[in-house]
Amino acid sequence: MLGFGSFKQPQGGFMPLLSGLLLGVIAFIDLLSGLLGQSKAEAGEKDIWAEISWRKVIPTVAVLFLYAFLLPTLGFFIATFLLLLFLFRVMERRPWWIVLIASAATTAFFYFGLKVGLSCNVPKGFLGF
Repeated sequence: MLGFGSFKQPQGGFMPLLSGLLLGVIAFIDLLSGLLGQSKAEAGEKDIWAEISWRKVIPTVAVLFLYAFLLPTLGFFIATFLLLLFLFRVMERRPWWIVLIASAATTAFFYFGLKVGLSCNVPKGFLGF
């Protein structure tokens, strides 16, 4: 079991507990506002599922699972670059030069932000970076 610690010296359970409490409070407020507010028909709201493009959602979810599976093998840099290539090119049809620059820049930004800024260990993969 993870200990909570204190605000000056937090332990491993500090952030999960506070995050869970905050999420619970927000969910409770949303529940109350839904129960006390107008119904869908009265508010004139439409069905949120009506305009979803399942041709984009299903491949995106599949690629995210593939990303999580291949991340330890390929490493953060390569796996994230390939994920962003897919999302920028296949899902939103951008020109190749924009896709390559945006994927490389975004991957580098997050790699250095995690590695240097936060001192996190990211998966190195088979190439060693």
